[in-house]
Amino acid sequence: MSRVLNWIDTLFFGVRRIFAAGVELPERPVLNFVGAVVTDNPAENRTDVFIPGVWLISPVVTGTYTARPGELVRVNAHDGVSIRLPPAAGNVGAEIVVKEVAGVEEAIEVLASTGQQVARDG
Repeated sequence: MSRVLNWIDTLFFGVRRIFAAGVELPERPVLNFVGAVVTDNPAENRTDVFIPGVWLISPVVTGTYTARPGELVRVNAHDGVSIRLPPAAGNVGAEIVVKEVAGVEEAIEVLASTGQQVARDG
């Protein structure tokens, strides 16, 4: 019976067990990201958490994608791929790395906001 209640609890209230480096952390009602910038991104149905000095790794992108500051964007460019960059305002010094993991480099388009430039290194 306890197993059924745990399953129902997880189904309706979310994942209750959090692991860090293979060790289960105690259950807490709140996550607190100290020094992080957290923003809501309803367009892509996600919450963005930017921790300065930590690289985020995207899933392998195959279409249009909006990159986040400090992200490694992995691209499968067999068809055309568009990477939209965030605005430079508020992201001074942030880097975004676009890495082709499959496909052809010519099929990758990097788009910046109006009036902004993209610096290419390499």
